[in-house]
Amino acid sequence: MEVWQLDHLQFAVPPTQMKAVLMTGIPADKLDATYGADDGEGRQVTIRSVIDDAAKAYASLYKKGLVKPTGSTLSAETQNDPDYLEFRAKMRWLYDAIGDTMDVSVSYPWSTYWYTGMTPQQVYDMAYQCDAYYGNPLKGQTWTKGKYTSPANYPSEAGNVSVGYKVGITVTPEMRELHSSLTRNGIDCYICSASPIDAIRAAVSYFKVPGVKDVLAMTNKVDANGRYLNQYDYDLHPQTQGVGKAETLAKILVPKYKGHGPSFTAMDSQGDFNFCTEFKDTKEVLVINRTRTDDAALCAGIAAYQKKHGIDLAAANKNGDSLFLIQGRNENKGEFWNDDKTLLLGQKDASYLSDKATKAETELEQGKTIAQVLKDNTKLKDKYQGYKTR
Repeated sequence: MEVWQLDHLQFAVPPTQMKAVLMTGIPADKLDATYGADDGEGRQVTIRSVIDDAAKAYASLYKKGLVKPTGSTLSAETQNDPDYLEFRAKMRWLYDAIGDTMDVSVSYPWSTYWYTGMTPQQVYDMAYQCDAYYGNPLKGQTWTKGKYTSPANYPSEAGNVSVGYKVGITVTPEMRELHSSLTRNGIDCYICSASPIDAIRAAVSYFKVPGVKDVLAMTNKVDANGRYLNQYDYDLHPQTQGVGKAETLAKILVPKYKGHGPSFTAMDSQGDFNFCTEFKDTKEVLVINRTRTDDAALCAGIAAYQKKHGIDLAAANKNGDSLFLIQGRNENKGEFWNDDKTLLLGQKDASYLSDKATKAETELEQGKTIAQVLKDNTKLKDKYQGYKTR
């Protein structure tokens, strides 16, 4: 959605506040951290300098009347405006630089601060428009790559930068079928996401995902006029990423179900690792294979081991374990397929398990328990509460 927001200059931040908004939550020592400009010259530039550049370009665009909270289709003239090219590239560069150099507790809420000054309805509408464009295969927009480059001769502190990005969103028929089946069988379905809450609600609506009882996702505070502030709402629940997802479920949902945790979970990355492995009541975990090298790889390796040995749901649960299932996908088409392997975006050959996943599978073969494999190999170390401990 960040690409859509940039492409349509859909913001409501007063220009005098943009610099402060972009600095929100970033530790002081990280502001002068450097990251590659990707300009072909190997230059490193600071986070601070790019924030300054983005804020200045934004002020110029705002003065020209090109920035609107409702967005607009930009004219060819605006799309070639040096201020526009500068702002777009520097903002998306910051998105990657902050995400790659800082803790997720900083980077995940940081991009939501772009909505400062907008109402929840305006963010929802923006997300819905984005889904209707990038999620519509009839328009040929699903699962592609793009690149932003700032103008070479633009007067700036950081100089020229380039940044690549991926676009596309898909809710596969199989996922809608899964939600429908669970709901028909009396199981309440929730979505817990590290994305902004309005973006998830818009996706549920646009893609007609059935049976979603509620959404728990990244949520910022609003001011007296109902407009978003650049402040995460910790009074509501923790950040819904990493251990915060498990903590949010424990705070919001477990009390509603008489102390019980989720019976079924689905994951695809590090941010899902805690809530998919820590709850005692979880019977089954669906692992969407992205050939990850983080802790999601451990769950993929467990799934591969269980499948190889013919361990089904009954056998896994009898042993006190969850059944881990692995599902591959074709990212070039944005669809699931009948294979555990995944064809990553832009690749020609499918991949299966990363080295970390293979290591987990090997250790299970050697006699370790799932709890031991997770504890010994998680990148979280002492911060991991442990397998089936909640």
